Order: sequence, then structure tokens, then C-alpha cells
Amino acid sequence: MAVLQFKFDESYDGKVISQVMSVGGWIANESEWRRLESRWARRVDFENRHSRPDQQITRFHAAEMNCKGGEYKNWDKQMCLQLSKKLIALIAKRKIGAVAIGCDIEAVQSVFPKGDIEGMARRAYVLCMKQLMVEIAHILEKHFPGDTVLLIHDHGNWDDAALEGYNLLVDDPDWPRRGLFEGLVARTGGTDIGLQVADMISYECFKAIKAKKISSDAGMRGAMREFLKHEVPISAKWIDIKAAQAFYKVMKESGKYPNLDNCGLV
Repeated sequence: MAVLQFKFDESYDGKVISQVMSVGGWIANESEWRRLESRWARRVDFENRHSRPDQQITRFHAAEMNCKGGEYKNWDKQMCLQLSKKLIALIAKRKIGAVAIGCDIEAVQSVFPKGDIEGMARRAYVLCMKQLMVEIAHILEKHFPGDTVLLIHDHGNWDDAALEGYNLLVDDPDWPRRGLFEGLVARTGGTDIGLQVADMISYECFKAIKAKKISSDAGMRGAMREFLKHEVPISAKWIDIKAAQAFYKVMKESGKYPNLDNCGLV
């Protein structure tokens, strides 16, 4: 029996009223995490040794790198592509897999119209968190029978939402898989490099949903193609209008939410 670690992060629009929320990360045992994090840190150091003083970075940050902001404001496209490919190659060498859940907030709002619109991002995070745990539980039972998992997330604005989603499942006596979870811990990407790895997959899931909302024929981003080329195991799902309707049906029929139509998704 082993305690695996699932390290995860979130990505979202950043607007007052967000449209997409994504929560995702990677599951592996402690030794795999240790090897990956050591090589990841060395790659960041390598980039700094071969970059100008105004191109130095302290960590990988997907949004900043893709938007050429923050520490990456003086990076060019080739530098960004090279770093992404090198980091993905490091991931591919480890026995590690990704799990991500994205949410179309506008679709959920249309199915659960009650409640404040500004609070939908928090409720979408909670919904993603719960579904993420369901997916992780299935993976544990199928691929890691007898093992349990510790959830580790990037400390920040969503700490309360992560804890809320976690407690809603592990405190539910009707959920038979609650014993698979050892706990929920908040750390930072500066001290836990694995959270930088989580940032990459949550961002890519977020960007994929954003693209599909604009066009159903949107092509796959380069990073995802790179993951597929290396055959990195990834389980990624998103909550669209049909999924939101299915959630509503299950919640309504369960009888546990008598004020569902008046209070909306909470």
C-alpha cells in the first residue's frame, strides 16, 4: 500500500465574471515526483544560465509564458517553445499521469440560473474539484488498487473553494470512495515544484475549452500535441451544457437539494 500524491492547480479567465474554470494536475508516487522536480529545477537553472539578465525566471508559469508577461516579458516565441518541449519531455520520462476537469461557466449558469453571477466562478471550482476527486478515485481503483492519495494544491485565492469541494465528498457517508483520500494540503509553486507541473496541464485544459467555445473545429495546441507525441497519459474532461443538465437531473432526483431551483448551484 502506498500514498500517492496528486498535485493540482487552477486556470481561469481572471475576469470579474469568468467564462471558463479548469482544475487539473498530476498523480504519481513520491519517488517519481522527487525525480521529476529535481530535473525540472535543473532545466529552469539551465534556461537562466543561457539567457540574458532581463530574461531570468524563478519558475515555470504557463499564463505568463504564453502571454509574454511577468518574468517572461522579454522572452521570444522560440524560447517559450523550447522550454515547453523540454519540460514535457521530462514529464514523459516519469511514471506520472494527468487528470483535469474544465467547466464552461456560462453553460452551468444557464442550467442553474439562481444565485449571484459573480459567485459562479467559485461554484464552478467546487464542481470541478468534486468531479476531479471522482475521476481520481476511479483511477486509483483501476490502476492502483489498495493505494490512497494525498491532494496538494497551489495556495492562493481558491483555497476555500478547494477545501469546500473536498469536504463535500469526504464527509458524504453515501460516497463509498471517500476513504481513498488522505487529506488536502496547500503549498506554493515556489516551494513545491510539482505545482509548476500542475500549472501546465490546468492551463492547457483551460485554453482548450476556451478554443472550443469559440469554434468547435478549433485545433489542438502545440503543448497537447507534444504530450500525445510522447504518449503521456492524460484524462481530461469538461463540463458543457449537456453535462450541466445531467448534474441538475441527478441532484434533483436525489432529493438532497430541496431548494435547488430557488438557490441554484451551491
